[in-house]
Amino acid sequence: MLSTLIRLKVLPEKQAEFEGLVAQLVQDVYENEPAPRLYEVRRCKDDPLSYVYLFSFKDEAAQQRFQDADYHTQMAPKAVACLDGDPVYEQLESFY
Repeated sequence: MLSTLIRLKVLPEKQAEFEGLVAQLVQDVYENEPAPRLYEVRRCKDDPLSYVYLFSFKDEAAQQRFQDADYHTQMAPKAVACLDGDPVYEQLESFY
């Protein structure tokens, strides 16, 4: 299983736009992907402009299918335009 954690910040004036884009993305993932193990995005309670993505797919093919999906490729540039700096990516692995 492939898992990724992404930490990012958004620009204050872009927060509502970002949250709308992400809410639609999460809905699209669960409606269209045959095998997302987990796809969640959370706002940090102590820093409301910071967000954490946590997602897992069963294999590389499933993750690539998501990355290539029209709904993702159309949304991604709009979400990136909302960011304050570069996101930080962490690849995770299961230990059990």
